[in-house]
Amino acid sequence: MSLKSLSSFQKFDAEAFFADKQFLFTKAEEWREGENPDTMKIVGTKITGVIFSDSTIYPNDQKGINQGESITFKVRKPVSAFNGWKVFQTTFVANEFDKVSIWGDFRNQLSVKVPSLQPIQN
Repeated sequence: MSLKSLSSFQKFDAEAFFADKQFLFTKAEEWREGENPDTMKIVGTKITGVIFSDSTIYPNDQKGINQGESITFKVRKPVSAFNGWKVFQTTFVANEFDKVSIWGDFRNQLSVKVPSLQPIQN
């Protein structure tokens, strides 16, 4: 027997996962959605960042095991909202989340939609 829709009951604690992480900005691009390339609309910006600092304590007292991994955040703001961000110089955090989902064959990928990202003043 194979049960259906089990993943819809799985919860991901985004606040706990992102609480002790800082990201290094690597890319901004238009976030488009639609049924086919001809009808796709720009709905925001995709911001990609590398986990620059990971102070999360993981099971078995592992620390920093996701440092260096990339995450793409979907933000419902225009690309121009990030004009001041500099590649490999701007660091940022994610504190609020619209939707975060685990996906992938090995359940090791995240889909992250956020209302905003906060740059860290150095």
